[in-house]
Amino acid sequence: MGAGRIGHLHARNIAVCGRARIGSVYDTHAAAAEVLAHRHGAVAVDDADAVFDDPRIDAVFICSPTDTHVSFIERAARSGKAIFCEKPIDLDYARVMSVVSLLEQFPVTFMTGFHRRFDASTRRIREHVDAGRIGDVEFMRVMARDPGPPPAAYVARSGGLFRDMMIHDLDLCRWLTGREFTRVFARGFNLFDPGTEAEGDYDTATATLWDDRGFSVVLQNSRRSNGGFDQRIEVMGSAASVSMDNVPVTQTRLILPDGLKSDALPDHFPERYAGAYVAQLSEFLSAIEEKRQPITTAIDGIAALQLADACALSATEQSIVNIMPVARSRAAT
Repeated sequence: MGAGRIGHLHARNIAVCGRARIGSVYDTHAAAAEVLAHRHGAVAVDDADAVFDDPRIDAVFICSPTDTHVSFIERAARSGKAIFCEKPIDLDYARVMSVVSLLEQFPVTFMTGFHRRFDASTRRIREHVDAGRIGDVEFMRVMARDPGPPPAAYVARSGGLFRDMMIHDLDLCRWLTGREFTRVFARGFNLFDPGTEAEGDYDTATATLWDDRGFSVVLQNSRRSNGGFDQRIEVMGSAASVSMDNVPVTQTRLILPDGLKSDALPDHFPERYAGAYVAQLSEFLSAIEEKRQPITTAIDGIAALQLADACALSATEQSIVNIMPVARSRAAT
């Protein structure tokens, strides 16, 4: 569902994985659906119901604009199809909660598209934390910078930097440390992109999160990086620290008389996280085959959105926002 950039990325991985094949492609732009379908030997359909009514379709990949996700999720769940949904599930908290309730009624396999959990370097951080090698986690820093701002038309439908970009980092903070955050303070700024500012969004932001025990995280996001796609993480604990630096295109270094020169950083997320997308698809297919839920669920989607909403509110009010974590509240019930 959706034949844009992310739809093409997922379709390419499905086509070569050897464990599934693409049956149908739907997009409101019929020509885009035709191009993608023809590329992978699928059928382009001009009516979404043709997908949900087709008994040969076992699963749907929802790669369409965010404001279409909930409708597609509802129709897929009621037709008994497994669901992969790109983040965020929706920009409205109540609508995402309605999805969680629906999936309790129709418990199909459901995966939220937080692909960075499947990156090999990021997973290695999680392994060190889980093994207790850094001791008690005390502090975390995350730096994420895109190579350049997106078009204004994209910004207008994105939900803003906190919900569109930082939401990935907010999910990683929960997943890497196992902590649920209860306080947020965030600031957003317009430093360089008039188009983003005209749409009422920020091109630069910083957020600080705390849990009940005082464990804190500082996240910095920017829509500009002159050196390419910039992704860095550091987790500090009572015994040690573990970090992930940028991953260049290759590990080659050129030794020159005036110093060293490394290869450039990847252009953007499809290049940097190519392996993560493949591993994510493998987890989704395994979850379907094993009739279980994958490691990124609807609860993870709503928990990350809750944090992103709190960041956006904090930036608007320039004050600390208190949170009752949805994962904790639902666990209690």
